[in-house]
This record gives sequence, C-alpha cells and structure tokens, in this order.
Amino acid sequence: MSWVWRLIPEKCSVCGEKLKKPIKWGQVGFAQHRECYFNFWKSRRRIPVISAYRRLKSPALKTANMECLKSRFSLNLSDGCPHECAYCYARAMWPSPPHGSYFIRSGIVDQVKSFINRARVVKPVYVSPVSDPLASPELTQMTIELSQFFVEKRIPFYIVTKGKIPEKIFEVTQDYPFFAVQVSLTTLNENLANIIEPNAPPPNVRMDNLRRAKDWGVFTVLREDPLLPYITDSDQNITELSQAALDVGVDHIIGSYVGLKISSQSHFQYLELWFKENQLEELVNKYRELFYQRGRVFRGYRISWEEYRYPKLKLIRDLILESKRKTTYGLCMEDMDQLWIGKTCEGFRFPPVKRNEEQEFTPIQGCEGNCRTCQIQCTSRTLQLKLP
Repeated sequence: MSWVWRLIPEKCSVCGEKLKKPIKWGQVGFAQHRECYFNFWKSRRRIPVISAYRRLKSPALKTANMECLKSRFSLNLSDGCPHECAYCYARAMWPSPPHGSYFIRSGIVDQVKSFINRARVVKPVYVSPVSDPLASPELTQMTIELSQFFVEKRIPFYIVTKGKIPEKIFEVTQDYPFFAVQVSLTTLNENLANIIEPNAPPPNVRMDNLRRAKDWGVFTVLREDPLLPYITDSDQNITELSQAALDVGVDHIIGSYVGLKISSQSHFQYLELWFKENQLEELVNKYRELFYQRGRVFRGYRISWEEYRYPKLKLIRDLILESKRKTTYGLCMEDMDQLWIGKTCEGFRFPPVKRNEEQEFTPIQGCEGNCRTCQIQCTSRTLQLKLP
C-alpha cells in the first residue's frame, strides 16, 4: 500500500466501521466507504473530509512545467483540497489523496521562509495553482503568516481562492504594490454552485471578496474558471456573473473551460460518477462527445470542442467591451488569444526581485517577469532550490 493510503485513518469517518483500503471506484479513491461518502452528501449537501499531515520531501517553491507559469514560483500548502469540487484538478495529480481527504504540508511555511532568507533572486509566488490556500482555518492561518512574511521581505505574490479572504490579509498588504487577488467563481446560482463545489463558500461570499479587494485598492481578478458545459455556461449565467463583476469594477476577468487531465483516468471518472449520483446522467454522453469525439489535447489536457467554447468565451469579452470599462480579459488553456483584451492572461505581471547591497529585495529593473522570452537569464543559476 502506498504512503498516500497509510495517511488515511483505519475507520470510516462517517459510519465508524473499519475501512478495507484502498477504496476505489475505477481509478477514483475515497477516504470513506463510497456509500457513506455519497449518502453524507445527499443528506447534508456537504462532502465529508478528513485531514492528515504530510512532511513535504521536495522543495516548497517550484517552477511549474506549464510555459505560462515559468516566470513565477508555485506554492501549494496542501495536497488535495477540502472544497471537494466535482471537477477538481488536485485529484488528477500525483500524489493525490483520495476524495474525502486532504494532506496539509507540515513545515511548509518554515521551508518557504528558509529558502527566501537564503536566496539572492526570488520569482513572484503564486499561492496557489492547485489547492486552495484559504480552504480551512489552518490553511488560512498559514496563508496569513506567509502574506505577512512576503510583504516584510518585499516578495511579489498573489492568491487564487474560492475561500473567504480574511480582513487580516488586506490589512497586511495595504498599499503593497506587488499583491493581487484572484477569485474563482462561475455562477451566482447558490444551488448550482453547491452541486459543483460542495464544500466551497457560496457565491455571495466570493463576490464579497471581489468587492472588499477593490475597496482595499488590490488588483482584483475574477476567474470564470472552470466553466462546465451545460451546467454553468448558459448565456444568462455568464451574463449575470460577468455583469456583476464589472459592476464591482474588477480589473481583469479570466475565462476558461474545464479540461480533463490526460494522464489521470480518475479525473473524468469522478466527474462521471458525480453526474450519476446527482441525477445528471445525460451529461456523461454529452461530455464524451464534447471532449473525446470532438475535442482535442492541449498542453496535457483534453479540451472540449472549440466551436462550442468560442461563442461562450466571446460573450464575456463582448460584455466587457460593451461596458466601456478598463477591465481587461484573458483566457487560460483555451488557445484563443484573439479574444484577449490586453497582453497577459492574468492581467498583471510581477517582476522577480533580487537582493541589493543593503540585503533588501528590490524589483529587477526592466524585467516584466516574462522569463520565457527574456534574454538576460538572470535567474538561471540563482534559483537552485534546496531543502533547508
């Protein structure tokens, strides 16, 4: 049995009976009896989740393989996520904890601090591309501590979340120019949001994140990401959400459809099972047609039929243009750069920083953080990551 399953308790967290591990449906793993897992959801409209601690043996700050993320560090505070979104990307990556559990990376805050205290050059930090940094009280506290540290050291960073952003983060980043907030939200319909993101805060909480971020003067991004075909991508849904974000005055909107990771069969298998358990069986064949019969592979993910996605993503752009606001627009993993408003998918680009003679971090002059095309290569040797 792998170390992943050794971190799962011996008894089901719902019924208390002994678990015969591993518990799987195809390639999909569960931390509880599968029946207990779904019965809990049906009775309480939440997914049961247990947490465990995992000592991270690899570097905390990593440069992702995706081209668009090579100009920054990725930082995930956990493996898996307690939000339990039906389309979860974290569950499609190795090593992934089974559904109904997540692993907190113990000691990761000290590891990040140790690296930055020794580094000469540091890239902007993306918190976090896979797991939500505000998905539980403990993760939130870790994120607050890191936010204070990054501001103190003058390290550029930004947060991507569905969770409620605590006021403390806005307080410690007040007037700090190298901080941004991205909020993931694809519908204002609370019942619909509960079906696809069972444990995440409701849409009104996430809209409030956008309002408060703007009130604090933070660069604010709405991620209409990932849109789910036939579920959250009706013209009405997209229009209502986009218009609400524009009324708040968000600086940037990201549009994106869900992709299915080709290296993990469990990604689509869980979505298929979730549809069936929620009486949405008709979507299984529709998704197979969109993704497998008419879709294609793009950067490690199977993406849906372009002729289906294009008019929906164009609608967001048209709403922005009609509003005559300064809001920009980018797409993530869509291969439709012609729809962008602006030059960056996230709407901003923070520079790497380096130590000066006074041992303080300052932005590298003339550097936009676009390390893919930079000819200076200032970070080629100075960013060797080693464990403390």
